[in-house]
Amino acid sequence: MNNIELISEIENPPQEISVMKSFAASILERLEKKNWQMGLVITDDEGIRKYNRQWRKIDKATDVLSFVQDEGEDIPKMPGMPIEAGDVIISLETVTRNAQEWDNSYDEELRRVIIHGILHLNGLDHPGDDYSTGMLKLQEELLGGTGSLLNNKL
Repeated sequence: MNNIELISEIENPPQEISVMKSFAASILERLEKKNWQMGLVITDDEGIRKYNRQWRKIDKATDVLSFVQDEGEDIPKMPGMPIEAGDVIISLETVTRNAQEWDNSYDEELRRVIIHGILHLNGLDHPGDDYSTGMLKLQEELLGGTGSLLNNKL
């Protein structure tokens, strides 16, 4: 069983964060991930900008950041112990702007960034923005097989 800790860094978080945890769990299940432990952090532009500045030396907001727990370290895997995957951090403000800019629904963009973050935790990366191959293709395939977060149709 996977364990997802949902952390809100914003006051009065919107209603949809209550279903984000179950959505992330459904993506892990589709990826056949077992015994994962991860954090799903909800923040605003200023919050994600601080993470981006501190860890990536990029002083601007973004929609999603992934911090892999064992990146660069060899952590022994103990039988029966959960796999510490890492954290996915999402700025709901940037998700909203991206949805408007790309003429997508907020719901679709939110699902997309959750999937994107999880795929990074799973060790995948994308050198560019080519959606016809690799990680971004898988992201869109996973997105196409999901239902709405906001209508609770997961």
